[in-house]
Amino acid sequence: MTPHAGGREGHDGLWALHLGSPLGIPVRIHFTFLLVLVWFGFLNWQRGGRPLLGVAFIVLLFTCVLLHELGHAMMARRFGVRTRQIVLYPIGGVASLEGIPSGAAELLIAIAGPLVNVVLAGLLLIVKVVFAIPWPVSPQEMVTSGSLMPLLLVANIALFLFNLVPAFPMDGGRVLRATLSFFMTHEKATGIAALVGQGFAILFGGVGLLKGDFILVFIALFVFLGAGQEAAFERGRAAVSGRLARDAMVTRFDTLAPQDSLGRATELLLATHQQDFPVVDAWGRVAGILGRSALLEGLARLGQSGAVLEVMRREPKVVRPETPLDQVLPLFQGDAGTPVLVADDEGLRGIITLENLGELIEVSRRLREG
Repeated sequence: MTPHAGGREGHDGLWALHLGSPLGIPVRIHFTFLLVLVWFGFLNWQRGGRPLLGVAFIVLLFTCVLLHELGHAMMARRFGVRTRQIVLYPIGGVASLEGIPSGAAELLIAIAGPLVNVVLAGLLLIVKVVFAIPWPVSPQEMVTSGSLMPLLLVANIALFLFNLVPAFPMDGGRVLRATLSFFMTHEKATGIAALVGQGFAILFGGVGLLKGDFILVFIALFVFLGAGQEAAFERGRAAVSGRLARDAMVTRFDTLAPQDSLGRATELLLATHQQDFPVVDAWGRVAGILGRSALLEGLARLGQSGAVLEVMRREPKVVRPETPLDQVLPLFQGDAGTPVLVADDEGLRGIITLENLGELIEVSRRLREG
């Protein structure tokens, strides 16, 4: 469906199944996909078709969605952008990139996914012509004929057209922004693209309500909120432009050692306002981070005598003090609750929390307006 900046590896891990790592990219599928399989199998049976045909179609369709997301990922790799993971949801796929560049790079990354669907549609059309596969004369025959090729051909064309609707967070919204950014600032281009996206969302919602199509209403809500979030993110990025990670970090905080007990961590949680505790080893190196939720789960499972090492997050988000803040901001997308640690060769220097970053953004915006 769309490339997405930020997000942590393992996000939605409790709700998603790991399918593999094609091209070195972890691919997960949300558990609600199983409900979609059951629903389409039942729907196909209700319309006189074979249930397994409906299930097979959904599996092949989501294979096309995965190839679409891999198209984004491969183009992003050409610009040095790593894809953290791809998650498949019932409404589409999301490729979580470490950051989406602007201008021509964003345009090429955004368009790469829909172009994959064009290629797939072209290949399916060639198969149809070479093997003289007849085209169903009605939608009902398309469902009951037993041939998946026409369904997949139509689906890939629909994916191409739908994703190019100029509305965030779909690919078309990023294509529109990238195009506009050739003629204006990235911030202004984002604002216009977000407004256009919300306009389409209102249109989708109105049509959905008139037709009683609640799926379309849901998509409209998704698009409207996604466009608003993208605009808010860009305003924040513009506000911190030119600032570094050291400008936003908190320097007064408590740390834990890997061998500390969960009882010790509980004491710090109750005695301070801190919710997340960096874990530092005996050499001063960052070993992980222990958040409030992980601590409480660890207490329930291991008791106060359990070690921090057993429940801490071993791969925290770490940046250097000189990292530009507009590169730090995407790290909070999809994982806003976990702070970013600031460290250099000599060890941990500070913590950037979402609250502290938000305060810096607000102060920066007021200074810009003044």
